[in-house]
Amino acid sequence: MIAALLLATLVADPSEWWKTYGDPVLVELVERATQTNLDVRKALARIEESRALAGVARSALTPSLNWNSSAQQLRGGYQQGIIRIPQGPESGRAFVAPFETGLISSGLDARWEVSLWSAAGKQLSAARAELAAAQEAAADIRLMIAAEVARNYFEARGLERQLEILENNRARQADLLALTRERARAGLAPELDVERQLAELAALESEIPPLEAARRARMNALAVLLADREFADRPLPPPASWAIPGVGDGIPSDLLLRRPDVRAAHARMLAAMARRKAARAEIFPRVLLTGLAGRQATSLGGLTLGAGNFFAIGPQLALPVFSGGRIRAGIEAADARLEQARLEYEQELLVAFQEAEDAIAAYRAQQERIRRLETARASAHSAFDLSLKLYRAGLADYLNVLDAQRSVLEIERALADAQISSLVQSVLLFKALGGGWPTVAQP
Repeated sequence: MIAALLLATLVADPSEWWKTYGDPVLVELVERATQTNLDVRKALARIEESRALAGVARSALTPSLNWNSSAQQLRGGYQQGIIRIPQGPESGRAFVAPFETGLISSGLDARWEVSLWSAAGKQLSAARAELAAAQEAAADIRLMIAAEVARNYFEARGLERQLEILENNRARQADLLALTRERARAGLAPELDVERQLAELAALESEIPPLEAARRARMNALAVLLADREFADRPLPPPASWAIPGVGDGIPSDLLLRRPDVRAAHARMLAAMARRKAARAEIFPRVLLTGLAGRQATSLGGLTLGAGNFFAIGPQLALPVFSGGRIRAGIEAADARLEQARLEYEQELLVAFQEAEDAIAAYRAQQERIRRLETARASAHSAFDLSLKLYRAGLADYLNVLDAQRSVLEIERALADAQISSLVQSVLLFKALGGGWPTVAQP
């Protein structure tokens, strides 16, 4: 009953949150990973194990029927109960003598424990709750794998954007270097300006290899998540324009209850409750129905005769009288495990609230950072264009152009980093809310 209630109320939400971004490449990667990732496949194997263990627990509630056959050669005496009493004067003084014979038996025995206070029913409820916990754990692993794929994908795209910014600025600096050389040849600028621009261009180019290595690392991480070693060598298609919804005020508690790790902890608590009931059931009597039927003979041919038939049926009542404290200790251990499961569930809820609050605060901070950097980028480009015009006209020093150029590069890179960080924080927020999103409240 407990497991049925659990499965009815705690079914994992199938929300495919990664489709919210509108990127078909991301959708394909996540769907591939949730099918081929090795951690996901191990989680599915654990589900099958839990399902099989539930079947084992269920079998304890059904009658058991066994067929037994044996063939023996017995040489008897007093202990075996097989003796021969000699007849006639040739027997001498022996009153009894050993007797040797064959014994063949075949039959069925049945056993069924009537589930009145039986622990078997409680163990079945616990096994079903453990199965639900394994299913939720698998859903949690899928959620984490999807989040890791999205995070590494966005970071790889962010590094591509950083490389693109460097390439654009390298072209801009190359044009400025050509201009500076022309002015130096015309005697309008010192050779020092040329050397400064050469150093600036070389410094910019030195930042490209580390970014390429970082991007390769993200691609390698995606290859592991996809269980595809050759993925890192394939180029990604052009990126899409990403869109994510706005964030509302507060976090609905029902979103946190969607988290698979919270639901798995709840299922484990229900399993511990069922196992405690099973431990308490050990103090009650056990009612068993047993039966036995078969044939026994001293030869194969004798099995066909009716004289060797045997049959027995009847109830049994087993009541524990003294167990040396085993039952009481088992109950105490089950109580302690239930308390652990309850505390684990409470802790999961607290961690869920913390992760959600942290993620939403970080996401909002990145959104505010993006707005401010966009304003700064527009001003930086205006300042650079103005300084370049003044430099061409001989009305400004080269250092002004150099400073404006550095500002443009720094702000563009900071803005690209903020945009990718915002996407990564949105992924963490989706993960913290189990795939949900705190949408903007409607007026």
